[in-house]
Amino acid sequence: MKITTNITRSDYWNYNKYALFNIPKLRNRFMLSNISVPVVVTILLLLFKLPFVFSLCWGIFGGGLACVFSYLNMKKRVMSYPDSKEGILGERTVEINEIGIHQLNSVSQSSYKWSGVRSVEQDERYIFVFVDSIMAYIIPKRSFGSEGESLEFFRQAQNYLAKVST
Repeated sequence: MKITTNITRSDYWNYNKYALFNIPKLRNRFMLSNISVPVVVTILLLLFKLPFVFSLCWGIFGGGLACVFSYLNMKKRVMSYPDSKEGILGERTVEINEIGIHQLNSVSQSSYKWSGVRSVEQDERYIFVFVDSIMAYIIPKRSFGSEGESLEFFRQAQNYLAKVST
């Protein structure tokens, strides 16, 4: 199966969000920082002999602000990419067959055999073919003619992967 698609900044941002909340390594790091920043701020304020309740409130508030700032900073960085960030954004052709997954864009082409693919996942708007713990081919479902076609692509990719996994 072959599909031509266009990856936008928004698609890349949505992939980053998916990765942040669904890849255990990234999710755990994000959660650890969300927990550790308020604790550290609270401890620092207590070291300055400030009242416990005051330190705790500011620790939670300051830690929460730091987490929100970190998330928004990541979004700002991704959304500031130019529309034509070669290799990451733009038009590409993705093909899957019994050998593997192949992608071709204006500056590069890449291929992975199914034995090199870690997983095939999807959410309501995308299909992700992970070739590394955090690197994936992003395939927007809007690129297909119908929901049935995107489901067929997803199932076929899973079938190809399952054949080499057994």
